[in-house]
Amino acid sequence: MNKKILLPIIISSLFLTACSNNKVENDIKSTNNKEEVTKNIAYKFTAKDIDGNDVKLSDFEGKKVYINAWASWCGPCIKELPELEKAYQELKNRDDIVFLSMTFPNDEGFNNAIGSNDSKKEIVNKINTFKITYPVLFDTNDRFNVNYSIRSFPTHIFINSDGTINTKTIGSLNKEILIENIKNLK
Repeated sequence: MNKKILLPIIISSLFLTACSNNKVENDIKSTNNKEEVTKNIAYKFTAKDIDGNDVKLSDFEGKKVYINAWASWCGPCIKELPELEKAYQELKNRDDIVFLSMTFPNDEGFNNAIGSNDSKKEIVNKINTFKITYPVLFDTNDRFNVNYSIRSFPTHIFINSDGTINTKTIGSLNKEILIENIKNLK
């Protein structure tokens, strides 16, 4: 195939499959895009909760931790919010599991480059619209993004109770796959 034709096709397919800055409607589908991580210690972080309180990964020492990184402008992220809420409702009474999400607002005082089209107000609007009851955190300095190598949204991080990263999954997950991944944590 001619290089002049092949290159635009490849570039177009990359844009169509990625979560772009456009508000797109995409169907939720489970992906098998896992990055197996070998004995990587989870990076410590401090983020803010919706009320401005500090939340640290170390607050959950000895527990299995699930973190969903998302943005309010990401179509697949928004589509999966109800699935995440259903999974949270099923697991919320388990003392050994922590269910979190991480966002990256661009408001003054947050110092985030990722999610530069996101504001805390837009994120809180999505939380309210979708009646999200699990904890939503706000990265304050792009450290979570950098340390966990967040390249696209949504990204799911599964941390074992010993503080090691079990897997990092990129792309939307449905309730069943999410619960299975959380229950497989050690």
